[in-house]
Amino acid sequence: MHVYVVIMAGGKGERLWPLSKGHRPKQLLSLGSDKSLLRATFDRTVQLTKPEYVYVVTNEQIADTVRKQLPEVPVDNILAEPVGRNTAPCIAYAAASISLKDPDAVMAIFPSDQLISNEDEFFRAVRFGIDSLTEHPELLITLGMIPDRPETGYGYIDPGEVVVQDKGFELHLVNRFHEKPQISKAVEYLEQGCLWNAGMFLWRVDTILHEFKELMPGMYHDLTALRSSMLGGKSEISTFYDQVAPISIDYGIMEKTRHAATIPAEFGWNDIGSWDAVGNILAADDSGNVISGDVIMEESKNNVVFSTLKKIVVIGVEDLVVVEGESEILVCPRNRSQELSLVMKRMKT
Repeated sequence: MHVYVVIMAGGKGERLWPLSKGHRPKQLLSLGSDKSLLRATFDRTVQLTKPEYVYVVTNEQIADTVRKQLPEVPVDNILAEPVGRNTAPCIAYAAASISLKDPDAVMAIFPSDQLISNEDEFFRAVRFGIDSLTEHPELLITLGMIPDRPETGYGYIDPGEVVVQDKGFELHLVNRFHEKPQISKAVEYLEQGCLWNAGMFLWRVDTILHEFKELMPGMYHDLTALRSSMLGGKSEISTFYDQVAPISIDYGIMEKTRHAATIPAEFGWNDIGSWDAVGNILAADDSGNVISGDVIMEESKNNVVFSTLKKIVVIGVEDLVVVEGESEILVCPRNRSQELSLVMKRMKT
């Protein structure tokens, strides 16, 4: 079985505003290294397969930039969405495209905006999952991160019966998925042995297409029409995205299927979902401040401060986020940086 890597790179990264914006979302930013998050994801996952087996689903606005950042990926493998419709249509589009080339393919799906510090352990977990699909081709596998703290910014996975055990890993059937909780519920999930939902998936392309047919028949009908247009040499991608409703793969498939499975793993995973998360991930000074650009700190600690063009001076404050973008400035407590997405929605109305 050939392994096809699918990198989901269509997000807007609104919770890293104002540095992340529509024309330059966070997956195109370099945070803590000389590589963009997208490039780092490609360099990591391409070790699982050949560049011609890598697909990137992104949006039309940044598709040209994605092509420039990933010249090794064939142009036809950069799938540009005319409009964002969440992860289920994104994955359906990729599955339809891959199935035309290789109906027996395995899909390994990864977001483009995550950091992984222990890549060797990451590869071991992924390869264990891929090997497990030989014995259990019906399973939809998600990687579950073993948590080290209660976290309200992630969904949770409740692992159940062990169906495969090998090489230090276990593949569990999933009892259920939990949405992002309040802190008290997050503590409870931690005590129950639940895992963080990292949004990374492994499955056969024919299996996921069958699940779309069974669980999302409307989208599957539209996907069949899209696939037929691809066979005819003219992709009706705009028609597909005009018709499908926005829905995540978790809501649409994973929470409904009888075949969800998970691999508990620890490989230094971090989801850069907020400025507070950036502060937890990147190297800090002796006072716990994470800074970038022209910044002067005086008697301040545990702050996240990013400057792009102007000098920022911070005096006598703690636990703040201060970010200067191209034309806007963000200031908020670190523990409220998750609320930025709500503010962004109000700014659009």
